[in-house]
Amino acid sequence: MSDNTTNKIGLINLPETPESADNAIKNLTDAPTQNVGKTFADLWYLVFGGITQAADKKKMSYAVELEKYHQELTNSIESIPESKRTEPSIQVTAQALETSKYCVSSEALRKMFVNLISGSMNTDTHSLAHPAFPEILKQLSTDDALLLKDIYTSKQPALPIASLGIGATEGGYTTFYENIFVPENLDFSCPKCSLSLASLERANLISISYTSWLTSDSAYDKLRKTPEYLQAQEISTSFQQSSPRFEKGLLKLTALGRALCFICIGKR
Repeated sequence: MSDNTTNKIGLINLPETPESADNAIKNLTDAPTQNVGKTFADLWYLVFGGITQAADKKKMSYAVELEKYHQELTNSIESIPESKRTEPSIQVTAQALETSKYCVSSEALRKMFVNLISGSMNTDTHSLAHPAFPEILKQLSTDDALLLKDIYTSKQPALPIASLGIGATEGGYTTFYENIFVPENLDFSCPKCSLSLASLERANLISISYTSWLTSDSAYDKLRKTPEYLQAQEISTSFQQSSPRFEKGLLKLTALGRALCFICIGKR
């Protein structure tokens, strides 16, 4: 890195970076993005500089994804209208860069981090960039992120979910399968959905309730067509029961979930 570039972004004693990285920083710090770009460039190389330098053949895939991440961030920041650019919250941006290095290979999560970081530099969304969001995103899997997006983009205030039970010979019933859910735009099996729903609920991004349900019974028809329901029906028949216990419920985004989706996914 040249002395001029080093002085321009204000780094201290960082190792030499590749020419492509030099160019990316120069582009980012050129007017009119100089102030916001300077902060971002400083944070980026404090977090990722060593990783970029240490990348060898075994880490080439990660290095490629890292470069892609940097370019996506650069493009997203540069797309913010000049009148709406603001200095990012260091608490949010530095933490997001640090935690995102574990997620850059997941396109779904990488996009959410890009939106979070650039959103923290936009006056329209700056106030929604909560310091808790980087850690929440870090703990999500790719499937979790895709399912959260599917729930958010459905534009429905509440979605149908169900629990299946098998009657016992002595009365009562045994839960056969919890949280049967069918996404609108994902071909996820019920076990995969159930695992991600548990993760999203643990992160307080969604809430699941069986004390209320949709008034339209037809909204639950697709849940009655799942392999899990058909299997429960077969077992119920073997117990000489007409059908499995089908407990209807509701799935909703929490206030935290809506805020995270708005800044990390965007307007619906």
